[in-house]
Amino acid sequence: MGAMTQGVVAVVVTYRRLPELTRLLECLGRSTVPLLGCVISDHSPDGSVAEVARRIDTLEVVVREDASNPGPGAGWSNAAQTAIAHFGERVTALWYLDDDVVPEPDCLEILCRDIGSANAIAPLLSDTEGNLWAFPEPEEPELRRLIRVAGQPADARRLIGDAPHAACWATGACLLVTRRAYDRLGGHRTDFWLLGEDLEYSMRLAGEGGLVFTCRATVPHLPNPPGDARAALRGGYVKFCSLLQNLSYLSFHSSHSRHMRRYLPGNFRRFFRTYGWGVTQIADAASCLLGGIVQGQPAGGSIGQNLRRKIASRHA
Repeated sequence: MGAMTQGVVAVVVTYRRLPELTRLLECLGRSTVPLLGCVISDHSPDGSVAEVARRIDTLEVVVREDASNPGPGAGWSNAAQTAIAHFGERVTALWYLDDDVVPEPDCLEILCRDIGSANAIAPLLSDTEGNLWAFPEPEEPELRRLIRVAGQPADARRLIGDAPHAACWATGACLLVTRRAYDRLGGHRTDFWLLGEDLEYSMRLAGEGGLVFTCRATVPHLPNPPGDARAALRGGYVKFCSLLQNLSYLSFHSSHSRHMRRYLPGNFRRFFRTYGWGVTQIADAASCLLGGIVQGQPAGGSIGQNLRRKIASRHA
């Protein structure tokens, strides 16, 4: 653990979530393992993120501004490249973080201890009620069954034990990746737009040297509630379509997607339960399915772009 802990850089993508980002930076400053630094990819630059960064005196914060808002995959990729360029050979690991997670002070210490010889490690994630919000997909079928009946992180720890457990994939909200894995496999793809780019990256890491997770660390995922409920519903629809196309693509065009196909129907059912079975919803879902499977494009390609323009025109 010792060598890695001396060179961890956090990489974060943010878009108009200053309170959450500020909270995260304060958490990182309290880490029991001091970070080498933090690189933020700011996708709505107005000077506010840079101002917050200047006020942080517990770690070095570098802000990379990109007003084009290219999506989290491109943001994480750009932030990781900036981290390597800025901190150089001192970087031993990259800690990919959503801007709305709240890691405990000992989180990084636990991840560095439990990663062993794997490429990457993820913790459990909890929601605002303290329940399991997301968890990595265990390699072992029996562990997959057990973790799905766990309502809270303590249940998962009791049912399947501490760490480390091999995983097929994990959400990117909190993912520690070794420098050797980054140098060999690169970073996130930039053509997914929203949702799914983290799954693809974790699958690549799992397939080329190992991804593990630990139940000894749980990271709360706490986004602030949206101010405009109707706008949030529309935004959620667009994001869900992006997810459906990306999952469709991964299920049939990724050599590391493993058993993702068995979860694809459930995500489409969840889409229709959320937004209804109207002609419009069916047409949009079909576009996502065909775009991902038949035409082999993630949601950042021309098919996904055209669908988003069509959705936007309905609300113009």
